[in-house]
Amino acid sequence: MYRFKNKVILITGAASGIGEATTRRITSEGGTVVMADFAREKNELLARELKAGKAEVFPVYFSAEDLESCRSLIEQTLDKYGRIDVLVNNVGGTDLQRDTDIGTLDITFFDRAFHLNLRSAICLSQLAIPAMLRQKGGNIVNIASIGGFTGDFRGTYYGTSKAALINLTRYIATQTGRHNIRCNAVAPGLVLTPAALKNLPEETRRIFERHNALPYLGEPQDIASAIAFLASEDARYITGQTLTADGGLTIHNPTIADFTNH
Repeated sequence: MYRFKNKVILITGAASGIGEATTRRITSEGGTVVMADFAREKNELLARELKAGKAEVFPVYFSAEDLESCRSLIEQTLDKYGRIDVLVNNVGGTDLQRDTDIGTLDITFFDRAFHLNLRSAICLSQLAIPAMLRQKGGNIVNIASIGGFTGDFRGTYYGTSKAALINLTRYIATQTGRHNIRCNAVAPGLVLTPAALKNLPEETRRIFERHNALPYLGEPQDIASAIAFLASEDARYITGQTLTADGGLTIHNPTIADFTNH
């Protein structure tokens, strides 16, 4: 399939994890990808690999916490290609040493957490939409999290900012739909990205797997497939929606794993 032939797709956090898998998926389907990432060297290395395979990619240094970096990213994309067909707001994260429970939450971490997970998506969307209006259409895909739907014993800022991102998706879709601009989100569960493998002990990963409806945990390419679907014309009649891709973690009564044999 070449669903993205002659299309320019801007992906933030493009050099690792879900972003890398999405970059590989989109380029495999003929898309031109602007690879925005804070990890400059890793971004350049991946770009060289993809170019060697005849993919069209453009690596750009990007800091999601810096508004000027957001502006520069959009300007560089438009200067080089003249259009933005799809914006994938993938960058995000937190520091679980500071983003804890409500009783011990580091209040001084609020700005950084929300700038990374929410403000960057607002800013990039706001800057990309005028180009989409000129093109008579476009598409935004936000990467949220099941933490935006559920509560947890830590990660309070992360979950709250992802909940805001889910509703931002509805607002953008409502406000731009008549201009042929779609906006959707993907909410992953636990995905075995390099960061998850590094930071989550195997015991923790087994707990998540035990509570999944499916007998395995997600891989980055599983989320990339969902992103590619929403970014493509296959999803032309879908907007304002959040697609949960969590292996069934959040679909059932929480006692299921204890009452059944897995």
